[in-house]
Amino acid sequence: MLSLAFDLLLAGALLLVSWRLLQASDLFQATVLFISFGLFLALAWVRLQAPDIALAEAAVGAGLAGVLLIGTFKRIEPQSRQNHDANDDVQPPGACRLDQAAACPGRFHYGMAGGCAGMLTLLLALAVMDLPRQGTGLTEIVADNLEMVGVDHPVTAVLLAFRLYDTWLELGVLLLALIGVFGVRGAQDLRSLPAHPVDAPVLRGLVLLLGPLTVLVTVHLLWLGDHAPGGAFQAGVVLAAGLVLFRLVGLPSVDRLPRVTLVCLVVLGFATILLLAVATTLLSIYHPLEYPPLWSKTMILTLEAAATVSIGVTLAALVILVLVVDEEP
Repeated sequence: MLSLAFDLLLAGALLLVSWRLLQASDLFQATVLFISFGLFLALAWVRLQAPDIALAEAAVGAGLAGVLLIGTFKRIEPQSRQNHDANDDVQPPGACRLDQAAACPGRFHYGMAGGCAGMLTLLLALAVMDLPRQGTGLTEIVADNLEMVGVDHPVTAVLLAFRLYDTWLELGVLLLALIGVFGVRGAQDLRSLPAHPVDAPVLRGLVLLLGPLTVLVTVHLLWLGDHAPGGAFQAGVVLAAGLVLFRLVGLPSVDRLPRVTLVCLVVLGFATILLLAVATTLLSIYHPLEYPPLWSKTMILTLEAAATVSIGVTLAALVILVLVVDEEP
């Protein structure tokens, strides 16, 4: 009974926060609500017995994504305030002002959005009602083929073997995001970004002590993905957090890497899977992206290690590019 009450409260909180997020007229309020929604959603995935997705949602969806949104808000809020002050005589207080008052949606837009959302909800409800009551989905198929993959955790088997192209494309999306931020920032090298040394010996010493612990947790989460919730994305986020901390206190991080080294680390995961795809395509005895049976576990570990490095360096570079503001020291 208590678990049912908790689930109802959690579902209500998700609906309430999502509604307030859509209605928010202030960028900072919307950012905070987005982070809160990510945390509630991670808790919902835990209740659905999907700890892998919960870890990824808490780390990426609410954690680093929240940091990126706050950094973006820090850069555009002064301009938004100027636009808001200029429109005070036309726009009443509390009106829609995400950036441009003229871009605020009208009743027609709300009606269209509500109609589309209602149709999507109806389709999802019909799909759920059409599911077999005793069906196990693909669980039995995955369990039956775990031995040929070489790992014991079904989520890792799906992400790194049965649907490897999904993980490959996710790494490609991160790569494109970093290229886009580099283009918007007009930066060609992280070393060209302004650096403001932090005069805090105690803080620097604490971050130095956390460095080995960050590496240890990263390796642990990477190895844990073989038989328990964990893997490349969770390990990569921890690595990215450590690299960002080093940059914030003025210690060597990804911003000290030469441009060629940075590019190699960023594309390492995507290029490794691409190499596997090309090799297995040329060898007629294997299907594309199929592991040789005797080397499957070693190759999966290699791919996960490469993906962890790429995810960590890419996310750290994204956060550093967004958080660093061109100010005079």
